[in-house]
Amino acid sequence: MAKLYPAPLSAIVLVLLASIICLRCDAFSADRLTDRRLLVLVDDLADRSSRSRFFSSLQSRASELDFKLADDSSLALLRYGQYLYDSLILFSQSVQRFGGSLDLVAVLDFVDAGNDLILAADSSASDLMREIATDCGVDFDEAS
Repeated sequence: MAKLYPAPLSAIVLVLLASIICLRCDAFSADRLTDRRLLVLVDDLADRSSRSRFFSSLQSRASELDFKLADDSSLALLRYGQYLYDSLILFSQSVQRFGGSLDLVAVLDFVDAGNDLILAADSSASDLMREIATDCGVDFDEAS
């Protein structure tokens, strides 16, 4: 009859580490990306076609991509204490005021709650966009 010897401690640690790494890798699987809800705010709905490559890339990974005008009166990020979206994409560099219940504080609270923000603008960005960017640690050059 063969004798059974206990496994060395290093082998046990290696197996545990491998198990943890496999579990962590699953958190970044493509299946998990499909649960995302993204709100895309634009100045003009025609902007959607000018950035179609970017948006189709997002649509292939997100289950919901909601396009709205930045001054839409029905805009809201929060309802009954729950965020409606996981990410906010601002392609609305000329907007002076958001519509609905969306404002600077609501955007910053959204980010502070751990949600994602993508802001696309250049040196001609509105004061609102500049303020959002500055509060998130990004400064724009002055328009020339």
